[in-house]
Amino acid sequence: MFNLLPKEVRFFDEFERQSANIRRAAELLHDQIYDFADARAKAHAIKNVEHEGDTITHEIIKRLNTTFVTPLDREDIYALATRLDDVLDYIEAVAERLVVYRIKAPTSAARALADVIVRITNATDAAIKCLRTLAPEYHGHIMEVNRLENEADALLRDSLVALFEENADPIEVIKWKEIYETLETVTDRCEDVANVIEGIILKMA
Repeated sequence: MFNLLPKEVRFFDEFERQSANIRRAAELLHDQIYDFADARAKAHAIKNVEHEGDTITHEIIKRLNTTFVTPLDREDIYALATRLDDVLDYIEAVAERLVVYRIKAPTSAARALADVIVRITNATDAAIKCLRTLAPEYHGHIMEVNRLENEADALLRDSLVALFEENADPIEVIKWKEIYETLETVTDRCEDVANVIEGIILKMA
């Protein structure tokens, strides 16, 4: 009987909307890091995107609690919604730290990590778009997310080595260590999203 009932497919719309929101936040962060003029205003713009993301997350959870038949398992919908929200939270955290710590100009390492964040959010978005039809192309996108997360890990290690070797100011070391680690955490959270997507598609296929 349950198979005859219509499933609420708007979850896919909201996941894709949230993923587009994440891509927008990543692009804004990239712009902030590459051109630090008016960094406070750029951080505020990212905060606005993060607020919009919170609204989308709340809408997904509300729909989950009021929908009888869902297109995916309820725990998978909740897991994906919260993992996507985590990505946005960490992007916003980077933007905020760049302002609060009174960073004068970003480093080449921060820019390299920002480049990876743009690419990994694009790959994550492509994987999200495979959910609606369980498209087999998802596997290539998941592999790209994993590859980029590994690239970010390597960048973080190299950046920390250079930071400790080249910077004599302990306060600057503390600031940049936290910024680098938060940038890399964005890629970790994207990998979390990819893992949830892979689990869903393997379960549903």
